[in-house]
Amino acid sequence: GMSVGWHADDESLFQGKFRDITIISISFGVKRKFELRLNWPEEGEELVTEMMLGSGDLMTMEGMAQKHFMHRVPKEESVQGPRINLTWRWVLKHSPQCPSQ
Repeated sequence: GMSVGWHADDESLFQGKFRDITIISISFGVKRKFELRLNWPEEGEELVTEMMLGSGDLMTMEGMAQKHFMHRVPKEESVQGPRINLTWRWVLKHSPQCPSQ
């Protein structure tokens, strides 16, 4: 199965490391594991939280999640079949050349 490694959606145009943001994601197709990992876990805290995203599941990552967590879709050899994920992010920091300025 396909995978996406550990990352945060922290590109400067989304401002996720500096202010509260919302990212919305919807999955279609085969069910996949989604994992969140704290960047700086305290003693006794769980390192990784996992959930299953099935077809039609809507997920949000809100607030300062992109500053404090990384996320991934891990490789799962036993999972076969198509999956599409659509993700909405809002551009909050526009460049001087941007027509929205």
